[in-house]
Amino acid sequence: MEETRWTVSHSSMALISDVDNESTAELSTTLTTSTDDLPNMEALLAVYLTVIVFGILANTTVLVVLILAHREQGSHVNTLIANQSAIQLFFCVSVLMRLIMRVTYTIEYRGKNRLADNVICIMAENPIFASVGETAEKLGLVVITLERYFKIVHAIAHRKYYRDWMTKVGVALPWIGGACLKLFPEMGTTRVVNGKCLRTGVWPNEDMEKV
Repeated sequence: MEETRWTVSHSSMALISDVDNESTAELSTTLTTSTDDLPNMEALLAVYLTVIVFGILANTTVLVVLILAHREQGSHVNTLIANQSAIQLFFCVSVLMRLIMRVTYTIEYRGKNRLADNVICIMAENPIFASVGETAEKLGLVVITLERYFKIVHAIAHRKYYRDWMTKVGVALPWIGGACLKLFPEMGTTRVVNGKCLRTGVWPNEDMEKV
């Protein structure tokens, strides 16, 4: 059986070229508090937090209102817009958690537990959930646009052929698309190499990297 050989992309090799000759101690991954960059990031951090908190509050309000309205007079588009608000809320919360992690801790990989290093690299250091939310948000807008287009332009066909299960598919499609396009590929290609967390930097071969 032919052995699968994983390769590190050229851009990722440039990031770790400075640590190729360094020895790696057999210590566990550690989280250390990082305060060196905080003074220079205060203004930018305040802007980020303002936008993120506003996004969380706005999407929470819209989501609650749409859920309450759906109980009284539900419609397909209300369900899709509520799903879009849930996706945006998920994205904002993911960005907030990622930002807190970024400004609070510095992750150091020491190579004792490779599996734990990779899990922390994928889940904590990289904005993987924010990427999923961002992709799902775009797909959700596409679904809403298509539903409104057929509802308005092809009203008779929409009224005749549209079924409730289509709305359920429209709700699930953005989440499934975000997972397939971002979550699974990043989980499979993000690894710790020589103490560096390489996001989408390790591929089975060069052809897959180009694709």
